[in-house]
Amino acid sequence: MTKTTEKNNVTLTNHEKKLTKKLFWRNMFLGFNMSYTRQQGVAWDWVHQPVYREIYKNDEDKYWEAMKRNLEFFNTTPNMVGTVSGLAVSMEEENAKASEGSFDTAGISGMKIGLMGPLAGIGDTFFSGVWGLIIMGIAISFAKKGNLVVAALPLIALLPNLLIRWYGQKYGYKLGSKYIQKAVQDGIMTMFTKASSIVGVTVVGGMIATLVKFPIVYKTKINGTVFELQKVLDQILPNMMPLALAIVCFVLLRKNVSPVKVLLGVVVLGFALTFLGITGA
Repeated sequence: MTKTTEKNNVTLTNHEKKLTKKLFWRNMFLGFNMSYTRQQGVAWDWVHQPVYREIYKNDEDKYWEAMKRNLEFFNTTPNMVGTVSGLAVSMEEENAKASEGSFDTAGISGMKIGLMGPLAGIGDTFFSGVWGLIIMGIAISFAKKGNLVVAALPLIALLPNLLIRWYGQKYGYKLGSKYIQKAVQDGIMTMFTKASSIVGVTVVGGMIATLVKFPIVYKTKINGTVFELQKVLDQILPNMMPLALAIVCFVLLRKNVSPVKVLLGVVVLGFALTFLGITGA
């Protein structure tokens, strides 16, 4: 009989406890490899590689498919990654058990993209905007009085980080493995895949509008009236140029153009248009 440990109404087998502990420690390195094209994508793959190897030990093709699939763009507050990690691993396990073609792996990608934004918003707000300020205020008051208690505050500040990482991953993994199999059987997984894809596209669209900057500063006078190209473009479609740039980059990437070449092309384009006085800060 498999020995289990029950805590907070979540039962973990010894195998699952070992897996979640391994992920917990490896997820500490999520922010150690960042790139412009994939953000934390490469680090995610490194963190989960031993787990994928264990999950797909009997299917080499699925293992490399998972490795390639999870190199995609991913970026969230590292403190919050446990929930996404736990859910993703439980979905990968279900994919390993499923017959060929019966599990749509697009749901895994959609889940990651759909959750990374909201969790980043919560994590950044709490850890940087709330918890960090509280600890800093307490630390300053102790430091002014020369109280050595201030030396212990970093450990206190770390506690919510560790708790959210551990329990987020634990509940994400266990509850995910509990309900995903039933969701596949009932057809709910197909609905979830479509919904998560829609959410993922919406998140990416929001990121384009808020993070991609393509300001047009070109101005000229026509019949004594100042003509501002940016205002004309905004009347046609707000954020038209960021959208156009994103679409061009997407098309190039779909044509297997190297991401590095696309990035260099954007840099060269930016310098050229700025030099001509078309774009600028």
